[in-house]
Amino acid sequence: MENAGGEGQDDLVVIGSGGAAFSAAIRASQQGARVAMIERGTIGGTCVNIGCVPSKTLLRAGEL
Repeated sequence: MENAGGEGQDDLVVIGSGGAAFSAAIRASQQGARVAMIERGTIGGTCVNIGCVPSKTLLRAGEL
């Protein structure tokens, strides 16, 4: 698959950017693959941006 810049090809195209997608992309790139990620919204998905991570931070701050 030709990438957006028109140069070369990607070995793996990951659709979405949640936790599992990032894990797959990181692992593939560690193995030398050229990886592209496709996301229609905010990179990182719900958990990273408005769900789990921010909630845990606010809960911890409240505990302190």
